[in-house]
Amino acid sequence: MHVIVVTPLIRGSRIESLSYFSAVDYPVGTLLSVPIRGKTKTAIVTASRLVKNAKTNLKSASFSLRKLPQQPDAPTLPKSIRDTANELADQYPVTAGTILFNLLPPDIRSGSLPYPACITKVHDEETIPKLLTAQSSERYVLYQSIIRSTFAKKGSVLFIVPTNADIQTAVDRLKKGIDKRLVVFHSSQAKGSRGKAYQTLSDDEQTKLIITTPSHAFVDRADVATIIIDQSASGHYVKRQRPYLDYRNALIAYAKSAGRAIILGDTVPRTEDEVLRREDVYLSYIDEPVKRLAFPATLFVINQADKPKPDQPFQLFSNQLKKQVSRALESRGHVFFYAARRGLAPVVACIDCGHIFRCPDSNTPYSLLRTHKNVEEQRWFVSSTSGSRVRAADVCSKCGSWRLRERGIGIQSVYDEWQEQMPDVPTFVFDSETAKTPKQAKEIAEQFYNEPSAVLIGTQSALPYIARGVDLSAIISLDAARSIPTWRADESLFRLLFYFREHSRKEVIIQTRTEEDNLLLFAKQGALERFYDDEIALRKMLQYPPYQHFILLTWTGDGSAVAETETLVEKTLSEFSPQIYTNANSSPQKLFRHALLRIDRNDHKTYLAAIAKLRSLPPYVKVEIDPERIV
Repeated sequence: MHVIVVTPLIRGSRIESLSYFSAVDYPVGTLLSVPIRGKTKTAIVTASRLVKNAKTNLKSASFSLRKLPQQPDAPTLPKSIRDTANELADQYPVTAGTILFNLLPPDIRSGSLPYPACITKVHDEETIPKLLTAQSSERYVLYQSIIRSTFAKKGSVLFIVPTNADIQTAVDRLKKGIDKRLVVFHSSQAKGSRGKAYQTLSDDEQTKLIITTPSHAFVDRADVATIIIDQSASGHYVKRQRPYLDYRNALIAYAKSAGRAIILGDTVPRTEDEVLRREDVYLSYIDEPVKRLAFPATLFVINQADKPKPDQPFQLFSNQLKKQVSRALESRGHVFFYAARRGLAPVVACIDCGHIFRCPDSNTPYSLLRTHKNVEEQRWFVSSTSGSRVRAADVCSKCGSWRLRERGIGIQSVYDEWQEQMPDVPTFVFDSETAKTPKQAKEIAEQFYNEPSAVLIGTQSALPYIARGVDLSAIISLDAARSIPTWRADESLFRLLFYFREHSRKEVIIQTRTEEDNLLLFAKQGALERFYDDEIALRKMLQYPPYQHFILLTWTGDGSAVAETETLVEKTLSEFSPQIYTNANSSPQKLFRHALLRIDRNDHKTYLAAIAKLRSLPPYVKVEIDPERIV
């Protein structure tokens, strides 16, 4: 008999390990189905020992062990994946089992599909991450060269993109001549297609190009010698659920454990990665660092000077913009308008008393959204934070006034005003309401491109679908695009401007009501190095990442509950001097409190001590490592 120790693969589990009797010995890394609280869950074997060698511990235990049912041919995870989970467990305040739960695809961790048979093989490639800075067209030319070179050495390539929407672009650009070697995975894939992908993956007669999102990046294949992370600066590589895992960190650790080369490619890589490149922690894929990028489209700034009146808001479209757009449309061109916010407006306020309509659950301002049902227009208050949706009020809930005004610019407002200006131009709207599914998103994009000349008005979610390019693009309000409360705001905006310059054939137009600054100047000139110089100097002065780690804790509730949790947090983390403050969206009925830890990136000992302390906090305290927002 054997005692088998396992770690359950359960979302958010705080269970480090469970032990079972077994007549069969299972090696470390085996995936088993184990009984837990009346249910069968997937777990990974972390230790195995003979009963005779564990008699003393078994006799002194206050509980009896259950017997594990025999499971012949149980799959075993490669050692490289197990080592990756163990390394990440030092970076995040969760167990290795929770890390593995987030690394493995849903169909494998649920037990509906076995983990593909794979031997552990350690390659002899340079595992230091290499930064590839170039426009997407140039990057893909280099990617094709890397793939051919890796194939020539009898190796496979793992190619990762941030979202499902980016999969098709990658397939179209990389599949030429290697269709039979192509394996594609993504989270919205049909069950039959995914089954065929697993079959192709298991065929070891030829090396493969595996294109996937992070959801299937850890389905291993022994001959993978190179890992490519495209659009490496995308925020979609950070998981939106606990433990808020950054898959880039996971893939870098994975490459190191398996001896694989890893390349981080983007037009504007993260500033953190550029700092590491300058410090020789990362390498440059191209020998000469990129200082300036040349784009086909010029960038033109329109400073709008019109003043609003109480009953007359800002004019969204300047005369100059309308003239340029008309020229593009007359030339049978396609035009893209970027709107930073969804709905009619991001805020609704009462003119008489100043009351702002807020979600009672999150206390964040409601966005005003318009929908149509049976031709009838309906207006809703929607919270992007809590997801709640209620019918929009007609009068102020505080003073009863009917004088309610929309504040800010939403995509539906842009559409309304554009329709007044150019009612005969085919115009499409692309946001989370009109493109709720990948199928709807593709249909809108195809309708737009099938028109000889048309306008597409979209939010951030539309960007992957205009990768084939437009003639002219315009940011309707730069001020709205800059109002995102993140310490990474300048970098995100700079990357957005470069994206439009890269994917516009003629011109990028920006409308703003503020004076031009260095960021716009650098975007006009394509001066990537000068932008990094300024951004790095600012972050170093403010001690922002990568010079310090941010660890953000969040808890919520009424006054007494929040105070009780705050006392626990202060007591647990006192040695790290947490900065405790209230979220701006708090209300007397529902408080949101934060604790921010700042730890020097070179003080590894203190960081590990903080992670150990954070593990002891209750699960209702949200913990994020280096989040983009700290307010």
